[in-house]
Amino acid sequence: MTQIDDVKSRLDIVELVGGYVNLQRSGSSFKAVCPFHQERTPSFYVFPDRQSWRCFGACAEGGDALSFVMKAERLDFRDALHRLAARVGVTITERNNSGQSTELYEINEAARRFYQQELLSPQAQFVREYLVERELAERTVQTFELGYSPPRDNRLLSHLTAAGYTSAKVVEAGLARETDDGRYYDLFRGRLIIPIREWSGRVAGFGSRALDDADVAKYINTPRTPIFDKSRILYAMHLAKEPVRQKGVVIVEGYMDAIMAHQHGYDNVVASMGTAVTEQQVAQVRRLTSHVTMALDGDAAGRNATLRSLESSWGVFQQRDARSAPRSDGSVLQPPAALELLVAELPAGQDPDDLIRQSPIAWPDFIASAPPLFDYLLDSLTARADMASADGRAWVARAMLRFIAQIPDRIRRDIHLDELADKLGVSVDTLHASMPVAAGPPAARRGRPAPATADESMPAPMRSESAAEEYCLSLLLQHWDELGIPAAVEIEDDWFNRSENKEIYRRIMDAAYTADDADAPPDVEAPPELESHLNLLKTRELRLAGPAKPERAWRQIRLGIEKEYLNNEISQLLTVLEDDADWDSPVAIQVQAGKERVREINQELTGAI
Repeated sequence: MTQIDDVKSRLDIVELVGGYVNLQRSGSSFKAVCPFHQERTPSFYVFPDRQSWRCFGACAEGGDALSFVMKAERLDFRDALHRLAARVGVTITERNNSGQSTELYEINEAARRFYQQELLSPQAQFVREYLVERELAERTVQTFELGYSPPRDNRLLSHLTAAGYTSAKVVEAGLARETDDGRYYDLFRGRLIIPIREWSGRVAGFGSRALDDADVAKYINTPRTPIFDKSRILYAMHLAKEPVRQKGVVIVEGYMDAIMAHQHGYDNVVASMGTAVTEQQVAQVRRLTSHVTMALDGDAAGRNATLRSLESSWGVFQQRDARSAPRSDGSVLQPPAALELLVAELPAGQDPDDLIRQSPIAWPDFIASAPPLFDYLLDSLTARADMASADGRAWVARAMLRFIAQIPDRIRRDIHLDELADKLGVSVDTLHASMPVAAGPPAARRGRPAPATADESMPAPMRSESAAEEYCLSLLLQHWDELGIPAAVEIEDDWFNRSENKEIYRRIMDAAYTADDADAPPDVEAPPELESHLNLLKTRELRLAGPAKPERAWRQIRLGIEKEYLNNEISQLLTVLEDDADWDSPVAIQVQAGKERVREINQELTGAI
């Protein structure tokens, strides 16, 4: 039994969920008003025999105890596991990359304290004066834990090695560098230090700003380390989680932009640290809100880079929404809150820090006036093009179609195509014919040949209820070259019953969408508690019956886990029907739709379709 299984076996999901909502017995299950959306009629059920929960209303989500706590407390997998472990008295043994990640966090924390102390030294008087000139309040300096790195003598390295850390380990933490002749020196020297805390609040790395105008590099960050990758972190999110949930998120580009916003009470602002918004950052945002505003610097010289960044950001938001959207034949009565991505662009030469310092009360109106991304792009591109010429209109069309193609919802695509056609004076049919192939989830691959028999590519018999899920993940991890993203997006994370399998699938997709080489196997990173499980999935023996190719094996296992998911859903829905006894209700219709899809899957598995 794994540590995760040990925690789950000691939990009573009825007792756990009952601490959040008022459960009422309903036959063999329990029901309540859903804690995750507003409703009058209870649609939230807990099934003690399966130790699972499910909302049959607007949320349309479900899972086990871990997934409930993750959603209820807005925690990631690791933090939810540790919270539940503490609840049942289980000690989670830390297992991390080479057993060293914990030490890297400790080094960063020690460095943070050192830098903060140095800011108070007499030698840092000019730094404190600089902060006053930047209009940063003392409370803000303390809240964001700003510090100072001495300009010489490798003071941090000496401090950390005196505390017992090796020079090599300080280099691994990204705080020092080693020369070709084996000497070590501090990475940050004579700079304002900005600690960067990850989602859970631990110091993962540092940003720094030059204090000498002659310094070529204005900003320097910790390089990528085993615990720091700035593409996976939104700066200040550890402070902004609750405000973001309540008010939506505003994403700016720089540390100082976010810091100044928080100082003036705009506490739902986070920073992407100069990078385009990535899939991992989107995952954090979508856990909290569907209302996203990107506040862009007014830099005319960088306008092309800004548009490329927006295209990348738009793509990852759409990919994330496509994977979390309800299936067309599923049991969702109402769709989840649609993503609202707005763009607020500052005047030329300004950034959010400038605007807020000059006129703090102007910020809310600036954000409130942000247009939707589609409108912003269309206006920006048409303003730059010669709309009197065919070439100019064609250039706008090609640029806009790249964005529209990434929208997974066909209705929304058609609406935007109508708008674009009106703007350009061309037919919708012409735009449809010119639409590029979207990078997101493809349509069902109905043209793929089915196996001659069900046994031809079925995996070996499974020993546990989660074995099919794990076989699916193993096949994806071990045969990515043959399968890749087109196969991976054919499944949904809701099909995984076990939270640990669902988490690994999500991390596979996160890694795949952010990889430099889309064809290369994704570099999947898992929290320490999931490393052994991930390694098992990567190394388990895949016994494919007969000469089956991975593509055919994938088809069979994909259909298998969808069928298992549907059968479980039907069983849950029948429990609800026993309580309501309304066979003309939407729930009954969902049951029939689920049964029909199971019949289709059975036919596909036997090669009848």
